[in-house]
Amino acid sequence: MLDLLLINGMLITVDEENTIIPKGYIAVRGGDIVEMGSMDKLGELPEAKKVMDMDGHAVLPGLIDAHGHGGHCLTRTLAEHIEEWDDIAEYIYYSCADEEFWYHEGVLAAAERIKFGTTTGVSMIGSTPRIDSIEPLEANLAGSVSTGIRQFSGIGFPDGKWPKKSRKYKKDGSFEELTITPELAAVNTEKSVRLLRDKYKRGTCIVAPGRMGARPNVSREMNILQNKEMLRIAKEYDVPLHTHAFGGDVKFMYETSPEVLNPSTSLTHSTGYSDEELDILADTGAYVFHGPTTYSNAVGHCKVMEMLERKVNLAVVTDGTAPDRSYDLWRDMKNVQLIQRFRFRDGGLLPCGKVLRLVTMEPAKALGIDKITGSLEVGKRADIISVDVMQPHLAPFGVMPVQKLVYHAMGQDVDNVIIEGEVVMEHRVLTKVDQKKVLADAEKSFNLMFERLNRRDVVENPKLYELRQY
Repeated sequence: MLDLLLINGMLITVDEENTIIPKGYIAVRGGDIVEMGSMDKLGELPEAKKVMDMDGHAVLPGLIDAHGHGGHCLTRTLAEHIEEWDDIAEYIYYSCADEEFWYHEGVLAAAERIKFGTTTGVSMIGSTPRIDSIEPLEANLAGSVSTGIRQFSGIGFPDGKWPKKSRKYKKDGSFEELTITPELAAVNTEKSVRLLRDKYKRGTCIVAPGRMGARPNVSREMNILQNKEMLRIAKEYDVPLHTHAFGGDVKFMYETSPEVLNPSTSLTHSTGYSDEELDILADTGAYVFHGPTTYSNAVGHCKVMEMLERKVNLAVVTDGTAPDRSYDLWRDMKNVQLIQRFRFRDGGLLPCGKVLRLVTMEPAKALGIDKITGSLEVGKRADIISVDVMQPHLAPFGVMPVQKLVYHAMGQDVDNVIIEGEVVMEHRVLTKVDQKKVLADAEKSFNLMFERLNRRDVVENPKLYELRQY
C-alpha cells in the first residue's frame, strides 16, 4: 500500500530533461517517490492511505532557501532606518534574546518558509552569528524542525569587532554577562556540529561563520587560521561550510588556504568580486549564494551573469527577513531576473526555467542533498509542493506553465507542502504546528526582547515620509 498518492496535477519535475507532465501522478511510500508518470498510464488507482487530487494545481519540487538568519523574523523592520543596523542586530541577538526567543523565532521562520513552498532552509544563528554557547543554536534548530521542515542551522567565527559581550538569562529574568573570545568561537562551533549534526529528524548543524577571507579588524595570520579551522571542522564532520564573502575574500582564501574553496563551500552575497576572483570560483567549484533583495546587493551588485557565463556554481537565496526582506523565494526569482536584465539592458537574460533551477537543483547540489531532493524523480525523497493555479493572475495556465509560475505566482499561491512524504501544509493550513499559537508565542518573545532592548528609536522613523531616511 502506498502512503500517499497525488493525482491529476501538472508535474513540473525540474529533472535533467526538465520534464513536464500535463496531467500526472506521484506515488509515495516510506517518504520516497516510488512511481510517477502520466495519468493515462496509471490505470486503476492503487490503494493508498491518503489520496490528494491535484487537479488545478502545478506540482513541483520543494524550493530550497540556502541562506537565511535565525532571529530575523523577530527583528524584521526594526532599525531599518538606522545606518548602524548591524550593530543593533548584534546587540539584540547577543544581549536581549533568550532560548525561548530563539525557539519561537525558529518555529515562526520555518512556518513562513513552508507557507511559501520552501521545504529546506538554511539559517546562520544571529546576524554574524552568535557563538557564546550552543543553546541559542539548538533552540532555533529544535523550533524549526517542529514544523516538519528540513533545516540546516549553523554557527562559526563571527564577523565584527572583538571582544564581544553576551547575556545569558535566567528564569527569574536576571542575567549573567559573558565576554567572548575567538577561541570560544572555535570550541563552540565544533561542539555544536558534534552534538547537533544528527540529533534532530530533518535537522542538522553545519559550519557557518559570519565571514571568510580577509575579515576587517582581524590580522592576516588570524584570518588564515580561522579559515582553515572552519574547513577542518566541516570536513571532519562531513557538513557544508557556509559563510558570507565579499570583494577580495576569494583571492585571499585562494592565496592562503586554497583548499577552503571547493564545491562544499558556499559564499553568500559575493559582491565586489574582481574578474580574477570569478575565474577562481569557476576553477574551484565553490558555490555563490545570491540574494537579489538584500542590502548587500543594493549597494554592490553581485555579478550574476558574469558568473553564470563562466560556469560558476550559483543559487538564489532570500537572506532571511530582517530588516526589509521576506522568505518568499518566488519574489527573489523575479528580482534576480529584473536586476540582471536592468544591468545589461537585456530583457532576454535568465529565462524562467533557468531561474527555477536556481532555487531547486542548484541549492540542493550546494548542500550535498541533490541525490534526495531538488527535483521530482523516482528514488528521491518526496519533497513536493503544489501551487493553486486556478486563479485570475495565473489564468489561463495550460500554456507556458514555468513562465506563468516564475513571472506571476507568489508565495501565497502555494497550497500544499509535503516533506519526505509527510503533509506539513494542506490547503494552506500547517499540520504540525498551530499557527495561532506560533504567532502568539512569537509576539510574546518579541515583546520581552523589545523590553530588554529599551530603545524606541528602532521603531520610530522621523523621516518615514521624506526622500531619504539616513
